[in-house]
Amino acid sequence: MRRSFLVLLVGMLLIVAGCSSEGAASGDAGVEVGTDTEQAPEIVLPEGDPPADLVVETVVEGDGDEVEAGDLLVVDYTGVLWDGGEQFDSSWERGEPAAFGIGVGQVIVGWDSGLVGQTVGSRVLLVIPPDQAYGSTGSGSVPPDATLVFAVDIRDSFSTADAVAGAEVTDLPSDLPEVSGEVGQRPTIVVTDTPEPEESTSIVLVEGAGEPLDGPTQVVAHGLGVSYATGEEVLSTWESAPEAIGVEGLPGLAEALDGAAAGTRVLVLLSSADSGSGEPVAIVLDVLGAV
Repeated sequence: MRRSFLVLLVGMLLIVAGCSSEGAASGDAGVEVGTDTEQAPEIVLPEGDPPADLVVETVVEGDGDEVEAGDLLVVDYTGVLWDGGEQFDSSWERGEPAAFGIGVGQVIVGWDSGLVGQTVGSRVLLVIPPDQAYGSTGSGSVPPDATLVFAVDIRDSFSTADAVAGAEVTDLPSDLPEVSGEVGQRPTIVVTDTPEPEESTSIVLVEGAGEPLDGPTQVVAHGLGVSYATGEEVLSTWESAPEAIGVEGLPGLAEALDGAAAGTRVLVLLSSADSGSGEPVAIVLDVLGAV
């Protein structure tokens, strides 16, 4: 079974899942939300019962790209309970945005339904009934059968179309796995008759020609991994959405991406000691951008 980087590399250091000064907006749901997207939003709830159906209201409309299912979405958000208005989650308080695949089942149904089709730069109000949130079981500080209210600021989105490939690197070692396929398309990796890596390393195969990455701590990438032991795929993001990957979590990746740009393809060779699975793995990352 193919796994994501979040599962296979769990044993490594891979990092993964105020009041507005410009007034507030109130839509059909009667919820008031601050409109300054550079500040954590204040959310003021009306009295009465919550709406029975999902409510999606664009509080501030951004002028960026439209979010599509399968994109990696980067957002700031605040979530409160309709019943009592208690805040239960906030990326603003953690000091960093959240990044996840949208429209592919990585988040609750209300987010998948409400954020696809919005534009980057928007602040979106979501009022999510229990059956599109955490249902009758709840989750963490969210009680059972809770209606949730979110103000979501869409900071960025990444898709496979963002991969702008440049020149292939020609002076590569002769004993590397064979990698074929265009950047931005699912690659093929052949490890047959290739020596297993004794030490982990990262090697640039194709230099990107997109936006500079500028020494990121996290990159957004599609990835595919193959076991040296069996030659079979052991991890892949290509069936759903790209992932945000901590560059310090993969040996040599930070050095390989020094001065690199979006569209770079990197081959990561993990020794059995570093893979988290106990077997050496060859991984190809197509880097779409930085978080």
